[in-house]
Amino acid sequence: MPGTGVNLRGLREHNRALLLGQILRAGGLSRVELAERSGLTQQAVSKIVPELLTTGLLEEQRLPAAGVGKPRTLLRVRPNARYALGAQLDRDELRVLLVDLLGRPLAAEVRPLRAGFTPDHAVSVLAEAAELLVADVDRALVLGMGVGAVGPLDHREGIVRDATNLPGWHEVPLRELLAARTGLPVILDKNTNTAAVAQHWPDGGGAATAVVLVGTGIGVGLFIDGRLYRGPRTNAGEFGHTTLAFDGPRCGCGRRGCVEVLHNAAASTGEAAGLLGIGLADLVQVLDLERVVLAGRAVHAAPDVYREAVEAQLAELLPVPHWQRIRVEVSELGEDVVALGAAAEVLTAFYENPK
Repeated sequence: MPGTGVNLRGLREHNRALLLGQILRAGGLSRVELAERSGLTQQAVSKIVPELLTTGLLEEQRLPAAGVGKPRTLLRVRPNARYALGAQLDRDELRVLLVDLLGRPLAAEVRPLRAGFTPDHAVSVLAEAAELLVADVDRALVLGMGVGAVGPLDHREGIVRDATNLPGWHEVPLRELLAARTGLPVILDKNTNTAAVAQHWPDGGGAATAVVLVGTGIGVGLFIDGRLYRGPRTNAGEFGHTTLAFDGPRCGCGRRGCVEVLHNAAASTGEAAGLLGIGLADLVQVLDLERVVLAGRAVHAAPDVYREAVEAQLAELLPVPHWQRIRVEVSELGEDVVALGAAAEVLTAFYENPK
């Protein structure tokens, strides 16, 4: 049959990805455990594992003997088998990380961006930072660059449509410009989405979660039913531009009384965090969220204030039974959360089709 070879090759690639993903998420597995978790036969595992060892994607670790019998040998992902770059493009700075195949940051470059910076300037600074980070690694092992940028943008097409509070950023083909400048594959996504990916990588799903990014703007990344929700136009999560006061101050988006403009105009950090909590109460109720993760530079500067204020507002505005309570957490990833998630998107693409 003409398609048999193609089908077998596709099945083999699927199984390679399946085994690598299981090992990554577990942190290491024996061959027996790998067969049990993956649902593949021992024979299938025995065929695929040597390939992954030969290509250098896996390494073996012999564990100390624990009694009678042969010591266990764990299979682990080899961290320096591949690398990825992750970047955050904000309104006043950019942050670029180099991570290994486990998603662990190895080095970082943080650069300020002048007021009114152009797309060409941003691309130049991003490319320069990336070149410095990969200078000491084999370029052939660098999988690509992920970029978490301010929106609205088109994730599928790689275009920044009309970045709020970034004059001149209209229909910018940022993915194409960066790929041409760096020679690397590029993934472009909203900063809120990459922050959400960072919080869930590499395990994936879990509770229905909003990752709230509070920095030069405010937005959310949404994990619903175990998957990142981008929306049909890839611009879900524009939470900062929902209205709290219809006659409030004018926001950069053009409307009045948005969560973002009221938060930024607040007289104190506590008041700002409380306003954020009021807005989040509506979001929680609309989406039936189970978990809220607070992230971004503003939260990083006063984590307890934000967590306590948001918890208090949710408790007051959403008096729910114990089985409906909302968990409020502060991200442990600090100011790297957007860049880490952008790199994780590159790694995810690799693990889905390892070569």
